[in-house]
Amino acid sequence: MYTNQSKVILLIADISGYTNFMLANRKTISKSHKIIIELIKAIIEHIELPLEVAKIEGDAVFLFALKGESEEEWKMLCRKIGEKLVTFFDIFTQKVNDLRSSVLCDGNVCIAIETLKLKVIVHTGYAELVCIGTFKELSGIDVILVHRLLKNSVKEKEYILMTESAATEIMFPKIICIETGLEKYDDIGEVKTFIYYHKKLQ
Repeated sequence: MYTNQSKVILLIADISGYTNFMLANRKTISKSHKIIIELIKAIIEHIELPLEVAKIEGDAVFLFALKGESEEEWKMLCRKIGEKLVTFFDIFTQKVNDLRSSVLCDGNVCIAIETLKLKVIVHTGYAELVCIGTFKELSGIDVILVHRLLKNSVKEKEYILMTESAATEIMFPKIICIETGLEKYDDIGEVKTFIYYHKKLQ
């Protein structure tokens, strides 16, 4: 086992509406769960290096990318992730539509499937990477922060929420609209946020 603290991009892709969807389909809970798994798989299959999967957390995927040796590599990394972020919504929506017409949606299995949406939380900071065999675990204050931001004051269901550090470094392939926000947590304090709504990314 070894540890290594590095600058890192932390990203969580989370399925909104998960609880309502599962409750609406409680009589066919097994098939409903398979639908969620298919959506998670669609997100993972869309991921390419430099992003890596740190963990699957129920209805969410926790991703990370470590900084390389040079600033130029870091800028390229931030650009690639910006390009990847704007395509997450299209991939997710297409998969929902595919599932709607699949055998998994026979009968009443897909009640409220249209309520399933994607939200993405992005933060840059530092994390300790602990490797035990083939398993990787990230820890640190910034890891706690990106998870805490899943609980926020944003009313919409489809969005990218970035911290100030992430918004400063992530480079998107086109000009997109942004709104600023402020989240407050008792233990962490105030966190300035930058939100991109999917309807404004089109």
